[in-house]
Amino acid sequence: MSYLLAFLIAIAPQTTAKLGDFNGLIDGVQRSFAKMTDFEADFIQKDQNPLNRNRQASGHLYLMRPRKMRWEYKTPEDQYFISDGKTVYFYVPSDHQVNREAVKDTFDDRMPLMFLLGRSDLRNEFTRFELNPADEKPFLEGTQVVRMYPKRKTDIKDVVMEADPANYQIRRLLLRHNDGSRSEFIFSNIRVNTGLKASMFDFTVPAGVQVVQGIGQ
Repeated sequence: MSYLLAFLIAIAPQTTAKLGDFNGLIDGVQRSFAKMTDFEADFIQKDQNPLNRNRQASGHLYLMRPRKMRWEYKTPEDQYFISDGKTVYFYVPSDHQVNREAVKDTFDDRMPLMFLLGRSDLRNEFTRFELNPADEKPFLEGTQVVRMYPKRKTDIKDVVMEADPANYQIRRLLLRHNDGSRSEFIFSNIRVNTGLKASMFDFTVPAGVQVVQGIGQ
């Protein structure tokens, strides 16, 4: 997966009423992110592999322009997924190991939110769009769902974004892969433009910890 999957976008055939709602939702989300310098939220992450084995984790997420990101996992164990804008680090203290990779080479499903902060118009990234599809019920009451199909060749089958039309905050993001695996992110307690410090996105490899090149997917 590439960062262009930072979601959203374009005009699909709809009724007149739904088309207006669709454009308003997409434009509102894009305006909201365009005004952001930083973003933080609690998150729940649900992963399912091609064998239908499930895994769930939770923690707190921080984002900051340009391309800075910090995922702090608290359950099931302490983990850190950090980008300083150039390099991504994945650190599990109990493993005594740090995985490291250049941002441009990383295809992890956690990347889209980071790159959304740096994009203003995403309407050319997807080829087909569905507003509130019948088989994709909202996770939260009052939100709207948009399913998007990538225009460029990728291992992502589709991307589902769930947003609150009252404030245009993204509350859920689902990425489905062609191999049947999927990653879902649910966000709560969202705060924006709180003045995060750039230093919190720096990462120093702890003494005695092994460094491995490559993050994987």
